[in-house]
Amino acid sequence: MKLETPPGTRDFLPDEMAKRQEVVDKIRATFELYGFSPAETPAFEYAELLEGKYGEEEKLIYRFEDMGGRKLALRYDLTVPLVRMVAMNQLPIPFKRYCISRVWRFDRPQKGRYREFWQCDVDIVGVESMKADAEIVSCAIDALEAIGLKGFKFKINNRKVLDDILAKIEIPAGKELTVFRALDKLEKQGEKKVRQELEAASVDRIDELLKALNTKDIMGIRKLVGETEGVKELEELLKLLKAYRKSVVIDLGMVRGLDYYTGPIFEVELGSYGSIAGGGRYDRLIGQMSGKESPAVGISLGIERIIEVMREKGLLPENVGVRAYILRADDKSEKVTLQLLQKLRAAGVSAEADLLGRNFSNQMKYANKLGAQKVVIVGQKDLKQGKVTVKDMKTGKQKAVDKDKIMGALK
Repeated sequence: MKLETPPGTRDFLPDEMAKRQEVVDKIRATFELYGFSPAETPAFEYAELLEGKYGEEEKLIYRFEDMGGRKLALRYDLTVPLVRMVAMNQLPIPFKRYCISRVWRFDRPQKGRYREFWQCDVDIVGVESMKADAEIVSCAIDALEAIGLKGFKFKINNRKVLDDILAKIEIPAGKELTVFRALDKLEKQGEKKVRQELEAASVDRIDELLKALNTKDIMGIRKLVGETEGVKELEELLKLLKAYRKSVVIDLGMVRGLDYYTGPIFEVELGSYGSIAGGGRYDRLIGQMSGKESPAVGISLGIERIIEVMREKGLLPENVGVRAYILRADDKSEKVTLQLLQKLRAAGVSAEADLLGRNFSNQMKYANKLGAQKVVIVGQKDLKQGKVTVKDMKTGKQKAVDKDKIMGALK
């Protein structure tokens, strides 16, 4: 048997996983600062729940049948399962939830794109006002800044404004989704490809449509389509974000390809790295499942793309292994070694000691492989004076300290 991971999946060894975990912990901390609570759904759902929600991308759903003949599918995203959860339960309104978990798509594996990957989502259910959208945008910006990302562009649009533009230039009713799906490829595949797709769908006045999408401000949009509901929402959202002191830009060419979006939509772009987050309002999705309408809005941070960006920019955290390795210099020091180990752990310091009876040299090599920041050397010579030796593994410097003052030496 050939030992390998399936295409589009990866193992994460401890050093890599520790770095990922620290990034995720900073994102989680930001979510919780905004009052979002964790909620989780199963890794798979009934296939019919996911079908009909993702437009052209539906072909990427991992479908399977269990031994009971039930047609199931792995989560494609974290939003539709959340909607099912909300529809099944009586929850406090507004319901503010975050979820950091795996999803699966049968996509073509490439850099920053996998078949099994993690998403970091925040959602607010039950609020019609743009206050919820502003909260989501502000939280996402703070989360990205908390992990050290700078220079990203936070783009906003509104599906209702796009509907207004299509109506203004008399795109026939029923072709909206076809147009949206084509426009969603504008940035990735270019104008030529989009024109070809629109022409194939018998869409007229393409020049006028593309010109309209270049409008960059509220005044221009209002002049283009009038004082519509979509324009009012966009204006209100911008005012709220100004109060939050968050910088965003209007991009009418940004569509978001998923069919369930109904109002404001968001996308975060970072230079040549492309999109690293996206989301929007999906007011009708809960009603479609439960028969009871409930507004909802959310955003998803693409942690895989974010990790790749941070790696290339040198932003991934270092020294995230054990804080201290307690090295036993001789067999007589075993008891004190274990006592110090327990003392550090009780104080919340990550610490480890030898389990294999290694000699001094091999213990030091192992501590180095672990990425330990400090090594505490415990030996009879120092202990007779009530001391231990603390070595800084980064600088190589070491000094003898009082055994009872070891916490200060490890700061």
